[in-house]
Amino acid sequence: MLPILAEHPSELVIVNRTVAKAQELAALAHQHQTGQVPVQGLGYADLQGQMFDVVLNASSSSLMAELPPLPASVFGPGCLAYDLTYGKGLTPFLKLAQQAGVTRLADGVGMLAEQAAEAFEWWRGIRPDTAAVIQKLTVPLV
Repeated sequence: MLPILAEHPSELVIVNRTVAKAQELAALAHQHQTGQVPVQGLGYADLQGQMFDVVLNASSSSLMAELPPLPASVFGPGCLAYDLTYGKGLTPFLKLAQQAGVTRLADGVGMLAEQAAEAFEWWRGIRPDTAAVIQKLTVPLV
């Protein structure tokens, strides 16, 4: 959350099945940020009527080929839909985004490769070039 807050978005909304958990994470984020970005913790039901520029799916739903209980209306015009999981093509979350008209889709392949590179550098003192790995692992999201 802190790297996102460091980019000074107009707001950060954290959503969880358990509203109390979302609020707890929002309070933690608010405590540790250096700016004054409004941070909210909500449940999925609270998302009706809201739209966002970036929607990140960090839930485990995609690991089980399930869709989080997210209304398609959350994807604003020009939105980026980013699923932290990765696989062979569109996850249910990314399919929902695509059906809602989102054209900027991303999965977690880049994050996977970058995390591996960070670990390799930590252990070996050399940071590998990740571009070729990301290209090799990436499948078209269509």
